[in-house]
Amino acid sequence: MLKSHMLRKINIYIFYILLSLPIDAKEPTLAILNNTISNAIQEFGIGDYSFECRSYGVLTLEKMYNTSKSGSRCQNSIDRLYRKNPKLKDYTHRLLEYKQTYHLEIKETECVLYAKGQVTLSELLLAEGLAIKKPMFKDEEFESYFTLAQRKAKIENKGLWAEKIFNSCIEELYK
Repeated sequence: MLKSHMLRKINIYIFYILLSLPIDAKEPTLAILNNTISNAIQEFGIGDYSFECRSYGVLTLEKMYNTSKSGSRCQNSIDRLYRKNPKLKDYTHRLLEYKQTYHLEIKETECVLYAKGQVTLSELLLAEGLAIKKPMFKDEEFESYFTLAQRKAKIENKGLWAEKIFNSCIEELYK
């Protein structure tokens, strides 16, 4: 009788501990890099399932290039940047390792890809001037990191900030 009473107390104690754990706690999603399509898009696999991953919360130079008119000031500026700095065009390909496992989170059909420890690929692209933070981007978890990375690239005159691409491409996006 005493033994069953003690077991009941232990079970109740364990039950309360389990209830106090965060409900949304889960294992991180780990995926294997199968291909780097561009700085903006990577292909990952989990088991037999493959999917494309687009950088979360940013507009990359590739996206700006593809959404602007052919032969526009925006496209010409981006072409000029890549001619001067050809390694920037395949920045993500050189950064990420083929067949390496990466932690990622899916947010709003895009990926938060942790490329260097706790630093996301989006932050790295922003810091190199290869992307800008999306207009009206609101995410408490990432907004300050993205703003700091973008500010760093602007101050250091990197990537799109060096070629004044921001002005020529942004005005086209809002036409």
